Amino acid sequence: MGDLPTTSVAEFRTAAWPVKNRAMTGRVVLDLFLTWAGLGAFGILLVVALVGVATGQDGSLPMAALAGVLTVLLGWRVLRRLRGARQVREAVDGLSREVDARAARGVIPVTPDGWQGQLPPPPHEHAGTWL
Repeated sequence: MGDLPTTSVAEFRTAAWPVKNRAMTGRVVLDLFLTWAGLGAFGILLVVALVGVATGQDGSLPMAALAGVLTVLLGWRVLRRLRGARQVREAVDGLSREVDARAARGVIPVTPDGWQGQLPPPPHEHAGTWL
């Protein structure tokens, strides 16, 4: 997640949005394109091998075992990446709420001195969205 600045709301929000966008589920799913392709290929190989085992062809059992192991490993990778992305999103949303609460108490300013431009929206307002 990196070190997000918490010295002002504007600085935090500006730095937090790119971090949260990289961890959005839709982006993570698209980034795993080759993993999905491999998962599909090994899944098809597994089905073909299981059909071979069912029809009694020699050599299909080792191929089925290998395809099954590779399918499980790639599926585990997808789930691990999605779980990690969710944890990043939840951490950014929690820190966003904390920064806004600190600004409401007057502990930190909303914008630093010399800030030019608009204040980005808080990342936690989009909590629970997948894109």
